[in-house]
Amino acid sequence: MPSATMNAHEVRSVWTSDEGSMAKQTAESRWAKIIQGTVDDMGETAAMENIDDQKRAESIAIQIALKNVKKKFKRTMLSHDGKPDVQEWNNQLAAIGECSWANCPWLFGECYMYRRIQGIFTSSKHWQNYDVFKRQKDSTFVKSRAAVEELANRYMQTVAETGLVQDESKEEAKKLRFIEMTEVALWGNATDLSLLANLTLEDLQKLQGRDAIQKSQRNIVDNDTDDVWAYLQRTAGQPSRQIDIILDNAGFELFTDVLYAAYLLDAGISTSVRLHTKESPWFVSDAIPSDIESLFKHLGSSDCFPSRESLDQLISRLRKFFQSGAITTTSDPFWTTPFSFHEMPSKAPALFKELQNSCLVIFKGDLNYRKLTRDGLWPHTTTFEEALGPLGKQSGIKTLALRTNKSDVCVGVPTQREVDALNEEAPNGAWVQNGKYAVVSFNEGQ
Repeated sequence: MPSATMNAHEVRSVWTSDEGSMAKQTAESRWAKIIQGTVDDMGETAAMENIDDQKRAESIAIQIALKNVKKKFKRTMLSHDGKPDVQEWNNQLAAIGECSWANCPWLFGECYMYRRIQGIFTSSKHWQNYDVFKRQKDSTFVKSRAAVEELANRYMQTVAETGLVQDESKEEAKKLRFIEMTEVALWGNATDLSLLANLTLEDLQKLQGRDAIQKSQRNIVDNDTDDVWAYLQRTAGQPSRQIDIILDNAGFELFTDVLYAAYLLDAGISTSVRLHTKESPWFVSDAIPSDIESLFKHLGSSDCFPSRESLDQLISRLRKFFQSGAITTTSDPFWTTPFSFHEMPSKAPALFKELQNSCLVIFKGDLNYRKLTRDGLWPHTTTFEEALGPLGKQSGIKTLALRTNKSDVCVGVPTQREVDALNEEAPNGAWVQNGKYAVVSFNEGQ
């Protein structure tokens, strides 16, 4: 077993050829289905929309190009599509050397696949701004009706009955509310679209709502909720307390993230919240700028969500936060690069400095966690601080990771005895991969 004190340079990242890994499963089964889904989406859109012959012909060419992505990865350089990052991608591909979909660093290979897909649309004339994953994101969000309406009811009841700031004077009550809302944001990640290929609607609904959240506490294998709460109490008197949330999925998870942002403001924990989206369609379900307005459009639809009273009140409240600038959105090209966040200080120094100035940076979801930890095969008892590398000790970044475990990396488990118990409870690394376990990992960057 590798030593728990290994540094980042000694820890190997996950490859798609690693036996028994989630990376291998992904390369063998999920990637081809995801790419085929983009082909099918293009065909459906071209058939349904009233488009001219040139646009329809180009859609056919795009479908052919997408099929070629599925067939060939080995030494296939990115074509120049007008974006400034092409050479950087090609340099990294060259540095890796001989590789294929079945034998490449998982983090790079997966990011590279989505960059290849995006490059096809960027290079087109008529489809440059098309979100090939929008249909899937919208369809899945509508299936979350029961959970959305329940959370809207609970949140508005809390606001009406207690008042998050004025009436929750008891510290224990405030802390319990923080735990509840943080777990809502945590388990909203359970509906990652790229993992839903084998889930029925009934399975999806089991991942959401009150019962699932209440049962989830025991499955948080690294739970730093007390530490982050204590830190937030120490910052309570500061006049400016901006919190940044690095978003993961659109749809239901984006709804829980926006609700979490509203809670942080209503409870006086934060004075402003900045939501970071991806610049372009990414990892099937990741939130892009247009998904924010799409969220409000769906929430305002009686066809999608017929139970209106609490939702209408909540929408009005959320809109005011956005209109006043209390909640803002931003994007940075770094979020759609193949780099781990260990490389942020050198590859995106301006972004790194911005996050240093934040009161708290919340990283949502599995991909962000993989990038925080360099997608490394760390011993599970490695501290979160150590796995963060340059974003850990003395970085000045206050990092909170809310992540359900759906890959091969997981750190911060307190003892080897607890790791052994998890391996017995969910053998063959299932507790790191199946999405039923999670982490709430915090590091103050001191």
